[in-house]
Amino acid sequence: MAGRRRLVLWSAAVLLGGGALFATVLAADIPYADTAPAPTSPVPTSSVPKNPAPRPSAEAVLPEATLTVTTTGVRTGPDDRTLLLQVRLPNCGHEPRIEGLIEENSTIYANVVVTAGAADCRDTVPSEIKLTASAPIASRTLMLNSGDAPWNKLRDGTWGHCGALGCDPPADHCGPAWIAQTRGEAVDTNTRACDQQWLVVDRTNFYRSPSLRVLYRWVPEGWQAVTSVETEGCEEILAKEPQFSRALCEKLGPSS
Repeated sequence: MAGRRRLVLWSAAVLLGGGALFATVLAADIPYADTAPAPTSPVPTSSVPKNPAPRPSAEAVLPEATLTVTTTGVRTGPDDRTLLLQVRLPNCGHEPRIEGLIEENSTIYANVVVTAGAADCRDTVPSEIKLTASAPIASRTLMLNSGDAPWNKLRDGTWGHCGALGCDPPADHCGPAWIAQTRGEAVDTNTRACDQQWLVVDRTNFYRSPSLRVLYRWVPEGWQAVTSVETEGCEEILAKEPQFSRALCEKLGPSS
């Protein structure tokens, strides 16, 4: 009986102690962390644009391109320091101009350019662009757009492209320098007849092969092959090329 009373008294003491501790915590007002997620406020529909503005296209922000223009002709200008360059400009271009002008020794370097818009550039229009040097141009070589053929002042005072023998080639079409241009890959050649308009050469194209008789006609750039024959004399030559000189072919013997 005494044991039961002691157990009841001990339990009452524990309960009274726990209640006192809870009351103390409440009186101290100790803060605690709230682990629940914070409420999110919905974005007001009025802040979202119903029709957002379109992003600018790449074409609208890209810079305009600079194109090089091929020169089709050159003529002297109003003074000794000026040349007029004949060009064909793309119809989409504007601001044709000279850039990168450099005068070095006996050569003038320059780029002929145009600013191209976004339009179709297939069509071209003829035009002229003025090039002005710092000193008299005289007979200096003109190099345009790097890869284009050089322009030179020719013997007649006009401007053009020099040939394989330079700007002052031999006047005699039958001269060795002109005939040498016909050799090509042949292992041997033998000039049989020549005047200022026609040339006959026996060519050996491969070792131990028979020679081939080739006829050439003079053109402004030099000798141009017309045809080949297998027989001597004029019959086969005139059958293939009636305008060939009879006086020249009558002197021809068999192929060498």
